[in-house]
Amino acid sequence: MRSRESVRLVAPLVGAAALVAFAAASLPWKAGVLARPRTPFDRSAANSVAPGFGLLREAEAVIPRGAVVVARTEPRDPGQETYFHRFALALLPGREVLPAAYYGMPTPPEVWSRAEYVVVVGRRPASEPGRLLLETPDGTVWKRNP
Repeated sequence: MRSRESVRLVAPLVGAAALVAFAAASLPWKAGVLARPRTPFDRSAANSVAPGFGLLREAEAVIPRGAVVVARTEPRDPGQETYFHRFALALLPGREVLPAAYYGMPTPPEVWSRAEYVVVVGRRPASEPGRLLLETPDGTVWKRNP
């Protein structure tokens, strides 16, 4: 009688363990799967904008409120720069954000020439736009020379 009761208790536990094992086996066990994503775009189809989002989020700490900012890419990519302009508007509150590109079209340098800070997503620019404030694997943040 006692063995029947233990079978009734153990059988569902064994079944649950088997289901957990099957679920765990179906996970893509590559590096970082269980780690928290750095940006909302890391595991999405739009992961190409993740570096810019991450850099702009970090730039918030080094760009003071009231500053004039432009976000651009290196090499220049008007499509990406349009996204980064929008991200900068959201992630850098209290700053004036000028567009380096608008709706996928580059803006003339006169539009953003008064920017005091430049966020460059991608590699380091060949000609440094000013004093380096922040450098990450995603890009750099510069205080422009007057």
